[in-house]
Amino acid sequence: MVVDDACLQPPFSLPIVLVAMACLSGCGPGHAKTYPVSGKVLFGDGTPLTTGGAIHCESVVTEGLPVNARGAIRADGTFVLSTFADGDGAVSGKHRVLVRAQRDAVDYRKEEDVIPKPIIEPRFERYETSGLEFTVKEGNNDFTVVVERPGRPSNRR
Repeated sequence: MVVDDACLQPPFSLPIVLVAMACLSGCGPGHAKTYPVSGKVLFGDGTPLTTGGAIHCESVVTEGLPVNARGAIRADGTFVLSTFADGDGAVSGKHRVLVRAQRDAVDYRKEEDVIPKPIIEPRFERYETSGLEFTVKEGNNDFTVVVERPGRPSNRR
C-alpha cells in the first residue's frame, strides 16, 4: 500500500488553527478574573429592601467595553453578584451601580392600566442618576447599597 504525503497533511493550515484558537480564547476560562461580591440593599433608615428585584453593576473602563455583573435581591435584601457564572462575583475595579426593585403591585389594575408604584426613588434605576458606586478588590467584597423611598428628600446636591 502506497501512502501519499498529501494524505498525511491536515486539511487546514497552522495559521488558521492559531487564529481560531485565539478567537475562542476570549470565551470560557480565558475571561477576566472575578472576585466574590455580596451585600445588602437597605433604605436610609436601615431596613432592608424586601420586595425583591435586582442589582446591576457596570465596570468603569477607560478603554474597551465595560463588564457587567448582576444579582437578584433576596427577600432579606441580600444579593450575590454574577458575571460569567452563577455567583462568581465581579471584575476588579470601580463599578457604577443601579437597583431595580420589584414594584408595589397593590395598586396594579390591568383593566385600568394603573402602573404599580415604585418602591425606591426611580433615580436609582439608572447608572447615570443613581450616584451609586463601589470598587471591587482582590478577595471577598461585601457592600451595603443604600437607596431612598420615592418622594423622600434627597441628600444629593
